[in-house]
Amino acid sequence: MADTSRELKGLRILVVEDTLLIAELIASALDDCGCAVVGPAGHLARGLSLANSEKLDGAFLDVDLGGESCVPIAQALDARGVPYVFITGYDDLARLPVEYQAHPRLSKPFDPDQLGTLAERHFRR
Repeated sequence: MADTSRELKGLRILVVEDTLLIAELIASALDDCGCAVVGPAGHLARGLSLANSEKLDGAFLDVDLGGESCVPIAQALDARGVPYVFITGYDDLARLPVEYQAHPRLSKPFDPDQLGTLAERHFRR
């Protein structure tokens, strides 16, 4: 973890997750890696606002935000060139439009150590 922490120190990572306990777990794991957590946002509108206004190095996006898709947030991040990883408790790829189905995903439940590994792989400078 020490090498990962060095690679991730100071990265600003947006967390969009509608389940409070999972959002706290993600934020804590990223904080342990030296990341600065933006959010967490539990709703589409707040996540979209942060995605459009904050300086970001990456994002973890829950696919289903209380029945709303996170795709508008992904589109905003794409427009800004910010990488992201989808988080989902579903195996069904049909929840995402076809153009997002090959995008990096983390399946729930997950080991918090996986977050640092994914952040290093997809977000490090």
